[in-house]
Amino acid sequence: PNTCTATDVALVTSDVNIPDANAGPDKVLTCSTTSVTLSGYSATPGVTYSWVASNGGNIVSGATTATPVVNAAGTYTLTVTSANSCSAVDIALVTLDRTAPNANAGPDKVLSCTVSSVTLSGSSTTAGVSYAWVASNGGRIVSGATTATPLVDAPGTYTLTVTATNGCTSTDVALVTNDTSRPN
Repeated sequence: PNTCTATDVALVTSDVNIPDANAGPDKVLTCSTTSVTLSGYSATPGVTYSWVASNGGNIVSGATTATPVVNAAGTYTLTVTSANSCSAVDIALVTLDRTAPNANAGPDKVLSCTVSSVTLSGSSTTAGVSYAWVASNGGRIVSGATTATPLVDAPGTYTLTVTATNGCTSTDVALVTNDTSRPN
């Protein structure tokens, strides 16, 4: 009998390294920001990205990129898959801030023979707002159209628009009339 033998070795390695996944910071949609770009990333080379929207979310474009554009509040789940088919998941939340500011144009005012101009008394209880007044129906703003308290010198309708930092607006109206009655 032949007593010769042959031996060989097969080395089997395992690549079970899981990629890192980071969906990036949470984002906020507002009256002025109606879509946002999410900021997903992975430090692992050669990965693919896949985003899924839930809880009301909507992906406008880029669902298979690191940075999709979204336009609805919701939960956005990022799955990062590496070349070895291992994957990792992270989420980003998108919330909605469309709270309108408070707007108060103040009391109506009266011009007369002795009162040729008045200061309107606009205000808002919302912090950080900006003001914009528009005159119509004969009204005229002398100064301060972008303040809470403009100076006006003609009867008319004065519309105050208050804009909050989130871009949302509210309006209110003050009327200025002319008292032309003669004193006794």
